[in-house]
Amino acid sequence: MLPHKAIALMVGVSVFALAGASFAQEAAPVAPAAAPADDSTVVVVTANKRREPVQKVAQTVNVVSGQALQDMQIRSFQEVSTAVAGLSLTRTSGSEQSISMRGIKMPNNGGTGGATSTVEVYLNEVPISTTDAFNALFDVGQIEVLRGPQGTLRGRPSPSGAITVATQRGSFTSSSGFIEGSLTDHNGKNVQAAYGGPITDKLAFRVAGLYDYNDDNEIKSIGNGKGSYHETVGARGTLTWRPIEHLELNLMHQYIREDRDFYRSIQGTAPCAGDSGGAVIVGSVGCGKTYSLEDRVSLNTGPSPVKYRGNLTTLSAKYDLGDYQINYLGGYNDVNSSGGQDFDFAGIGQANQIPTWLLAADHTKTFTNELRFESTAGEFYNFTYGVFSSSVKFTSDFAFIPFFTSFPSAGESKDYGVFTNQRFNLSAKDKLSLGLRYSHSNIDLFGGGPNTTYQAITGNASYSHEFSRDVMAYVSYGTSFRPGSGGANTATNPVPQSTANFDSEHSQSTEIGLKSQWFNRRLTANLTLFDQKYDGYIASMFNVACTGVPNETGMAYATNDGTPTGPICFGTMYANGNAVSRGVEAELRYAITPSWNAGINYTYTDAHFVNALLPCNDYNGDGTPDVTGTPMVQKNSYISQCVSSQALGQLPSTSISANTAYNFEIAGLDSYIRANAIYRNKAYFPQTANYMPGFMQVNAYLGIKGPDESWEISLWAKNLFDEVVQDTDGGPWTVYGVPSGLSIGTVTNRREIGITLRKDF
Repeated sequence: MLPHKAIALMVGVSVFALAGASFAQEAAPVAPAAAPADDSTVVVVTANKRREPVQKVAQTVNVVSGQALQDMQIRSFQEVSTAVAGLSLTRTSGSEQSISMRGIKMPNNGGTGGATSTVEVYLNEVPISTTDAFNALFDVGQIEVLRGPQGTLRGRPSPSGAITVATQRGSFTSSSGFIEGSLTDHNGKNVQAAYGGPITDKLAFRVAGLYDYNDDNEIKSIGNGKGSYHETVGARGTLTWRPIEHLELNLMHQYIREDRDFYRSIQGTAPCAGDSGGAVIVGSVGCGKTYSLEDRVSLNTGPSPVKYRGNLTTLSAKYDLGDYQINYLGGYNDVNSSGGQDFDFAGIGQANQIPTWLLAADHTKTFTNELRFESTAGEFYNFTYGVFSSSVKFTSDFAFIPFFTSFPSAGESKDYGVFTNQRFNLSAKDKLSLGLRYSHSNIDLFGGGPNTTYQAITGNASYSHEFSRDVMAYVSYGTSFRPGSGGANTATNPVPQSTANFDSEHSQSTEIGLKSQWFNRRLTANLTLFDQKYDGYIASMFNVACTGVPNETGMAYATNDGTPTGPICFGTMYANGNAVSRGVEAELRYAITPSWNAGINYTYTDAHFVNALLPCNDYNGDGTPDVTGTPMVQKNSYISQCVSSQALGQLPSTSISANTAYNFEIAGLDSYIRANAIYRNKAYFPQTANYMPGFMQVNAYLGIKGPDESWEISLWAKNLFDEVVQDTDGGPWTVYGVPSGLSIGTVTNRREIGITLRKDF
């Protein structure tokens, strides 16, 4: 149940009333096209690779339009989760991000080459990595969040969903653009601009740019005098060409440059010289001081810089043959990234322990191609046949100073897919869809390890029935697959290579849904029930204690050499275990009056392991996860293992996003007040056996628009009531295997107040 405070705030938000921003105002289409003539407010999506009303799609689809992004002052991809309940977009370090839906926790960065993503991301229908998605968000037409198994219509299979991002394109009928600037009290500066239109009657263009800077999570290091920040520069150009009547080509190129430094808070009392049984020779820079995570203080003596340079080119082509179409999608992504991570979280420096300075440099080139042949005009039967290929070539150099200064590696991950989708209009009210896909994944480490191949056949089926023009029910079944790592992940020295790798995963899902609209479509009410079972779910366990010398007679110290004072041994461990995800998703939108709208999106998910044997932290050796006392490893083992039926990751079971807005006039000018509330209940973190507290945040917006909406001024506050709680947990930190008295983590951002000025032309 929701706490009374959460209920009260929800009610308060609905009194303000919204324009249903995140759940579908007039959704900006992928390409200019008119909505159905009988209802200009119908939300049109491309979830099934064809334009259709979202209420006719037999799956849960949440829409965030370009207008909604503007209305809610969403400046980053990570903030999209404030508009969509049950969507988790997290950053645990400067270079580690993850996307999760339906309680399925994705490994940071999606694992090897992105091949293990539980949620795939597509930019203009071309797959991109999680890292690419998190770097910039500007001049977007529409974002669609598709829930449930994907794979027989686009890209790679993904078990829990997909996110499609469509950028704006130039119009053939008129020229338009905008310039927008924002300032915030978090040292935030965001400038965006775009312009486009026809060049000739056969060629249109659009260009867009972005500059974004802020203090990120606002954590300051007293160890080196630096603080978290990010600076992003982006530029994009798009050309649309219609050389003949039935052929259209769209070419886009995008460049993103991002620099950031990202720190994590500490809590506890910083050690002084002689503490921890004499293990601390020289005191911490915070010696004797007690901190909480809310203080946003880091003790790191070294920086943690991350640099990203990405060039992405996409090409789409559509040739209309009347009753048939040929579609092509291609992408080339060239990314250089580098980063450093200082693991001296206790701020004790080199005098006390061997410095743990992690450096990595990666260069990735990704080619993707997709070709589809499909029918479009059949009254009873339509089909899609397609092929997909992806090649990810990577080179990497890894250093862990002073243990080693270079560990180069290179490889290639290749994915191939052949898929089909068959659609039958059984009657005017009944539709049946059947899909099948063959997937082939190969990982070649260029002589540095095994050349491994994974194969699978997946499919889906859905049946929908329209009880009336505005009421539709459906049932769907789908299977999915994620390939294993193929030995590509490097294990933490000195534990076995198997602890860093995993086998393939298979899952099957059943979904029942009802989509409806009432009162002349003023009220939209949708409900979904889902149940998904995983065979060999890929589990990623962060910061697990390990040892290089297992103890045959008892517990071993979590150090490389097995001694109490040896170099500490912690790492990310992987395993496969059975799991289940089931839950409820609901959506309500109501146009209360012509000037007042409200919406709420609710999800409840029960996602947990089913008696899975997994890597764990078990410092007392009783088979139950715990991180109390000196880090130890179970008898005769390199890592501890526990039988788990716990949650799959640090994800809340209940998630709510509520929106409301009221439009009015001031001095003859259109004005508005809007609010957005986000609630997440407590979430269990298996690695530290700790619960992250639940929280609720409210964002508020007040604005005025000029005549014909040619300009707009908006004052806004994110996290209006300054609700700050812990949202990541790095666990206790040790010195030579001895507790330092500190633990690490991050908290949600403080209240942020900003002003935005926008001019449309």
